[in-house]
Amino acid sequence: MQIKQQVVISKRIIKFITILLIFIIQFLFLFAILNERIKHYAVPYIIVGMLILLLIVYKKFPLHHQEYSFDKKSLALWIPIAAIITYILNNQFSLGGVFSAGIVGTIGSFLTKLNLRSEYLKQLAGPIYCGAFIGMTSLEFKYVYFMIMTAGIITAILFFATKSLFVGVGGKLGTLAFVGVLLSMLLFKLIFG
Repeated sequence: MQIKQQVVISKRIIKFITILLIFIIQFLFLFAILNERIKHYAVPYIIVGMLILLLIVYKKFPLHHQEYSFDKKSLALWIPIAAIITYILNNQFSLGGVFSAGIVGTIGSFLTKLNLRSEYLKQLAGPIYCGAFIGMTSLEFKYVYFMIMTAGIITAILFFATKSLFVGVGGKLGTLAFVGVLLSMLLFKLIFG
């Protein structure tokens, strides 16, 4: 009984940390955009207002569900694969980030039609589209493919950590991809300078 309670507490802590991390990154991102673009005395008040609205949404809106929409860990492999394919289409074939992500995301959505009875294929579109967001980057440096793979792995971990969070909330996949790229860039900056 005590082990089961510890598991429940661990899950709550992981959910809290994940929500807090996403909240902080969203807030800092909005702050950076407003602070950079608008030079006006009202900017701090706007930022405080947005912070209050974000807190209200996180508190009042049902951000998590008890049932999980997928359980196959192998789905996470498709996030870095889709990221690399999108990156290649974007940078090697010069198709552009949006068009490349659209191609990969559309193909991912049609994979469900290969076998209509397959539960695995039904769950494949989300991870593929999430990976496509990562590949939209136009970074060019020596270890860019390794960085894209690292971003894909970090995003895959976040994808499964939030599988019961933010269900039905728009922007979840893009936010996870953004956080994965941001953390991998920070990691590469620390390692390679």
